[in-house]
Amino acid sequence: MAVVKWIGYGLLGLAVTVAAGIGIALAVFDWNDARGFIARQASKALNREVAIDGAFNVRLGDPLRIRVEGLRIANADWSDEKTMAELRVLDLQLRLWPLLRGDFEFPEIRLTGPKLLLEKNREGAANWAFGGPDPRKEAAKETVKPEDRGDLPIIETLLVEEGRVRFRDPVRKIDIDSGINTAVGGNGEQEVRLDGKGDFAGKPFTLTAAGGSLEYLRDDPKPYPLRVETAIGKTRGKIEGSIAEPVLLQGVDLSVELRGDDLADVFPILGIPVPKTRPYAISGHLGRDGDVWRFEGLNGKVGESDLSGRVAVDLGGDRPRIIGDLTSRKLAAVDLAGFIGASPEGRGDYPTKGRERIIPATEVPLEKLRTADMDVKFRGEHVEAPFSTLDDLDARAKLENGRLVLDPLSLGVGGGRVAGTAVLDGSRKTPALDVNLDVRQVKLARLFRETPFAKEMGGTASGRIQLKGQGATVANILGASDGKLGVAVDGGRITSYAVKGLKTNILETLGVVLSGDQPLPFNCLVADVTVKDGLAESRALVLDTPETLVTAEGTINLRSEAMDLTVLGRAKKPQIFATHVPVHVRGTLGDPDIGVNPAESAARGAAAVALGVLLTPLASVLPFLDPGSNEQPHCGELVRNARSPSNSSTGSGGSGGAGKERDAAPPGSPSGKSQ
Repeated sequence: MAVVKWIGYGLLGLAVTVAAGIGIALAVFDWNDARGFIARQASKALNREVAIDGAFNVRLGDPLRIRVEGLRIANADWSDEKTMAELRVLDLQLRLWPLLRGDFEFPEIRLTGPKLLLEKNREGAANWAFGGPDPRKEAAKETVKPEDRGDLPIIETLLVEEGRVRFRDPVRKIDIDSGINTAVGGNGEQEVRLDGKGDFAGKPFTLTAAGGSLEYLRDDPKPYPLRVETAIGKTRGKIEGSIAEPVLLQGVDLSVELRGDDLADVFPILGIPVPKTRPYAISGHLGRDGDVWRFEGLNGKVGESDLSGRVAVDLGGDRPRIIGDLTSRKLAAVDLAGFIGASPEGRGDYPTKGRERIIPATEVPLEKLRTADMDVKFRGEHVEAPFSTLDDLDARAKLENGRLVLDPLSLGVGGGRVAGTAVLDGSRKTPALDVNLDVRQVKLARLFRETPFAKEMGGTASGRIQLKGQGATVANILGASDGKLGVAVDGGRITSYAVKGLKTNILETLGVVLSGDQPLPFNCLVADVTVKDGLAESRALVLDTPETLVTAEGTINLRSEAMDLTVLGRAKKPQIFATHVPVHVRGTLGDPDIGVNPAESAARGAAAVALGVLLTPLASVLPFLDPGSNEQPHCGELVRNARSPSNSSTGSGGSGGAGKERDAAPPGSPSGKSQ
């Protein structure tokens, strides 16, 4: 037994001697000689060049102290920046004994002058995707990936000084360049704090974040508390709540508040395509289920409209997919202006092709259409227009591969509906628009029911709008569009306020009779317009009043917005004051010019032809009028008279020898063609 005892003493002495020798060797070893070896091993692990340009020192003890100066990690080959990460000084303390059980405990980590560039290219590749095609490396990455909070290293104190982080994504036009001055964490009740500022897509950016301590993050089983406030330009965001499993982002329970001047500004931030809006403030609850982030209990205001509902963003596919169900109890129509390229702030807030133009020259946002897919339902229970309160709006927007389809698109108007579909195809090199809308049984008296004009307006309108065009902007699309517009208003009244603004001699010229402040009654108002390459040309424009048949023809150039219309009144019985001289409508849509040339004779008026000839084109409007029904009896009679040569000199509400000689021009003769 004594031999065994002495052998044991001898082995222990040998171990102590070896340990002492290793300790002395490590103490006198120049760690700078190991820089190249360590950098090469790190380069192999990351499949990216790693370099240590400065000093490398290790001080033995418990904890072990390591100091590295001039650490650099190369960027991906496709980037125009050579360096992805660099660190002026890294000081860390590491406890040795926990390493024996596989734990990393850092009493302190201090980072001085860290710079980190995170970026994606146009193909979606990220520079933080390390490694290559070697399956062993991919397996290693999966092995070291933390699965829960307990897998995180223990960091008692973390200090970041003079840090800078930049994130670039050219597809979403994101370029964040933020300074990070402090990020401090500790044990117990001490918070982790993060303060940063910089630029986000060219706008000032600030960030303040606070969470539980680093010890709380790793060891506490309770949900990890989090509070974030950020500002990007005039957009303000606040997030507060907790995350049950912060490593895997599971059990997300966060309240969110978002406000700003324009919801369109959130596109670079969240990647959600939204049109231009007025100032907004919304809030809701943010949760996560796998790849799907859910924003529920949404509530707030956009402009003058309230908004509620829910939105989900699925990040599991090639592109984010946005699914939503939104409702507005009170929807201001002006807040929808952004959907047609205009601005809810008015004409001065969106581009046009020139002065006095009104058609928006806003570019079709192809980047927004192609960045995400979407299926969003929207309902506006009450739609308030500048002139009246409409009934309701029901729409469903589907966006797939850059092609946006609004179907159904339905607006309740005056007890009737304007309904159909609209398609904006942004998957093509040149975007294209296709609109097909029906107007059915819109009662003007009900449309203006909440205005002073309620008792002075009347009639039932039906019609159709069909337009197709393509172009880079809204103005270009309309300026190159083809289609037709037809509408008929039966048995109506026009408020005297609407016609008093015209010059008295113009009304007299047309033979329109006003009785003081009484509304102007009419039997039928019909418009049949074709559009070819952006030129809207009248096939028939007719206003049939008890005393007069007012007809017009001409063009409106949607490309230049110039108008060239000639209007002529035809008395159904002799009128002393009527001169029957054509009235010309010139100028532009934004600045019309209405005038009369007293020297011009009625014979020169393009509308001075037989009624049958004037109304022959109305045959194309018949599907809109449905004259066989009781929906529009006066317009039906007008069309029937137009078809019958014996009645072609009369309107639908009166008779008179308006000139048999004018009936001599048969339908289809040159004199009946539009000019």
